[in-house]
Amino acid sequence: MNSTGTSAITIIARVVAVFLAVLFVITALASLILFNIERQAFNPAAYKRALTSSDFYQQFPLLLGDLVTKNLGNSAPAFMQRLTPVQWKNLVGTLLPEGQLQGMTEETINQILAYLNGETQAPKISLLPLKQSLAGPAGLNAALTIIRAQPDCTLQQIAAIIASLSAGELCNPPKALLDLFQPVIQTELQAAAAAIPDEVVIVPDANGPSQQAALRFLQLMRLVIRLSPLIPLALLFGITILAVRSFKGWLAWWGWPLMLTGLPGIFIGFSGAPLFRAGIERSLSKNLTISLPPEVVSSIRSLADAALREMLKPAGWESLAMFIIGLLMVIAAAILAYQEKKKIAASEAETQIVSMN
Repeated sequence: MNSTGTSAITIIARVVAVFLAVLFVITALASLILFNIERQAFNPAAYKRALTSSDFYQQFPLLLGDLVTKNLGNSAPAFMQRLTPVQWKNLVGTLLPEGQLQGMTEETINQILAYLNGETQAPKISLLPLKQSLAGPAGLNAALTIIRAQPDCTLQQIAAIIASLSAGELCNPPKALLDLFQPVIQTELQAAAAAIPDEVVIVPDANGPSQQAALRFLQLMRLVIRLSPLIPLALLFGITILAVRSFKGWLAWWGWPLMLTGLPGIFIGFSGAPLFRAGIERSLSKNLTISLPPEVVSSIRSLADAALREMLKPAGWESLAMFIIGLLMVIAAAILAYQEKKKIAASEAETQIVSMN
């Protein structure tokens, strides 16, 4: 009866150990991926290589132009408010040199991450470099480029060219007339620069209740992710207590979970960036309100994919290491089991020979 009871307890312990092993694979895989993402996702350095491999630098002038359009003061000239997003992109790209655009792009990412890290209450972009260029000779040259790209003026438009600069649609007047009106254009540009704020907030209503609640939830989730490796470690300890009775058993009970965790981890680590980007995007869209032009959203997706590829690579290599270690442990357990069977068979053969004699 004691033997039967012991056998039942052993079976139950093994069943529970198998269940814990399944939980280990699930929790270890999730922890491995999320821990690596969280460790780098809120660090600006993780995005530097991603910026160069995506087209975000090229789309940043469009983002800047969109923010300027939404934050122009009432004193801004009407023709500045009529500029299309593409024209704004060209204008900003002309006014600001590549190095300055790159610096502003990286500062924008720094500001957003600082907001997500709770280091600032409202992420902002400084527009002072744009204002200074717009009010100076570079602004005049950029405006003339935009004007020359418009359809030629009709006679009626030429007659009302001054009014059109203030309130009507732009057109391309004859060169002599355009040269004559350059002082007027310069004045309009100075008024436009004065109407642009010194800095703009990237996240609308950044201190609103809904945004702050989303940030608190994000901080809680980050804490959970940091502590998540403790769960699979605890499960592995439970498996050891319930099922491991020998070195061979330890190799098998640890080897299979490690190998089964590493195998999908390799695929996710090296090719799962778009999947995780889509999940993060859905989560952020439900909690944080950020209105951006479609072209900028597409560029941010490319940036996120490139950044996540960099973030997931360590998880891929760690998964590969886990798979190799687990595979070696399983092979070692199989070799030990084979050697034990050979010893048992040899012992039984000797016993039969002895009994026959």
